[in-house]
Amino acid sequence: MPKIKDIPKIDRPREKFLQKGSDALSKSDLLAIILGSGIKGKNVRQLSENIIKKFGKNFLNITVDDLLGISGIGQAKALQIVSAISLVKRFYADEKTSEIIIKNSQDVLSLTCDLRDKKKEHLVCLYLNARNSLLKKEVVSVGLLDKALLHPREIFYPATELNAASVILIHNHPSGDSSPSEKDNQIVEKIVQAGEIMGIPVIDFIIVSENDYFSFHEKIKGPSKNIDYVADGIQGTLFAIFEVKKPDYEITAEKIQENYFYIPQVKENYIQLHNRRYIGNKHKLIEWIFSIINKECSGNSFADIFAGTGVVSAVATKHFEKVLLNDFLHSNYAIYRAFFGNEAWDKNKIDNIIKSYNNIYGDDIEDNYFSKNFGGKFFSKNSAKIIGFIRENIEENKNNLTEREYYMLIASLLYTADKIANTVGHFDAYFKKEFVNDSFFMKPIDPIDVQEISIFQEDTNVLAKKIKADVVYIDPPYNSRQYSRFYHVLETLTKWDKPKLYGVALKPEPENMSDYCRANAKEKFAELVRYLDTKFLNNPCLV
Repeated sequence: MPKIKDIPKIDRPREKFLQKGSDALSKSDLLAIILGSGIKGKNVRQLSENIIKKFGKNFLNITVDDLLGISGIGQAKALQIVSAISLVKRFYADEKTSEIIIKNSQDVLSLTCDLRDKKKEHLVCLYLNARNSLLKKEVVSVGLLDKALLHPREIFYPATELNAASVILIHNHPSGDSSPSEKDNQIVEKIVQAGEIMGIPVIDFIIVSENDYFSFHEKIKGPSKNIDYVADGIQGTLFAIFEVKKPDYEITAEKIQENYFYIPQVKENYIQLHNRRYIGNKHKLIEWIFSIINKECSGNSFADIFAGTGVVSAVATKHFEKVLLNDFLHSNYAIYRAFFGNEAWDKNKIDNIIKSYNNIYGDDIEDNYFSKNFGGKFFSKNSAKIIGFIRENIEENKNNLTEREYYMLIASLLYTADKIANTVGHFDAYFKKEFVNDSFFMKPIDPIDVQEISIFQEDTNVLAKKIKADVVYIDPPYNSRQYSRFYHVLETLTKWDKPKLYGVALKPEPENMSDYCRANAKEKFAELVRYLDTKFLNNPCLV
């Protein structure tokens, strides 16, 4: 392959730019200047041409994860490209006089002042980007609101199309009373819970009347003077306003009277499968999901191909003779092998090992890979030393453990670490505070007895060509954030390959990047459905 230095100077991107200006350069030439250098076997001009050709008209919407899928593009080059695009977009957006920023409820009221005089009830949705800039204003419903008729898809389908970061709902009361009715509370709770699952928070629900208004966001804030919505950061949610209770879902399927949950089978001082923090966890939706499956589907086999926490599969084992579960993450695979595996294991042996681990004191052991990287950040320094020591000890004694025992110890460690982690529930960032939870105490897991189960760790679209099941449950990611990056600490703890870490969040090189978190997710989903050999497909957000 010719190197860039072998090209005549006049044709090199940088020299051409300096002599003839940007208009004389092609798109790939301009991108070549940003990249600066090529990779082994491919000069920078060829590399940039490949990138432009691959993404075409969608180039301005590419993400770091999209670029990491190209051979030879590492995190540094990907960041260079995406940052350059974002910088230009930001300046362009700042110059647009039509851009509307929604800072607080007063901005919302100004934008929807026409609702005050409406004689019929309206529900309007504002779709915002990460900077609270208005992407679209849309009337969702006209007439009396009915929580049985209003489906979350009517709100969140446009949100996914617009790549919205958050939504605000506005509803008018022609009666003149802006106080929320019981039906209002039911509707906002239903929509907020759907937003939690989708990863698109509902940051406010405002009710307006002729002379007054009510804001759920302001009610949460109380007397606080700072009632502006968060921008350029992680949005809040209205979930905190509701009592923590089992959701009351409106479903057309009959309620199943049997107690089919695995979840209530709680043993004191044992870790249950659902005892972890995980984005999109279906623990609270499990009754709704299986009420529909048991009503509408039939068969002997069930496949959960984006299994996540595995709670759906756990309940499925009570309804189907054969269950298959799959997930791309190493940590989830280890947890499945621990809870669902059918290999031999010795309960007394596991209990005694964990008791010995709980007698370890951080002051008595030296720093290790885990404590040097994550101590004082994601975990206290003391807990990080203990976690690292235990993980190393499990690996050193692997030959003295059965496969089930090995994974059971790792799973117990993962759940324990998750419980005391100094985070909001994932590992994209950690709290910066002086006191970090230092209450490390490891518990054994409570394994699940199953008849016939198959456990996989594969790309779902590849697996789909190999399997057959009567019912397939599909719950893919619904946002652009990669789960392997959200849970990188647990992934590192599971694999224990001690990788080099980068950035403030201490992430390793990208691995297990899902196409379902990229721009081509729609095509991958269509491909998946074509491949699957099944009688029934079930997706919780399309029901």
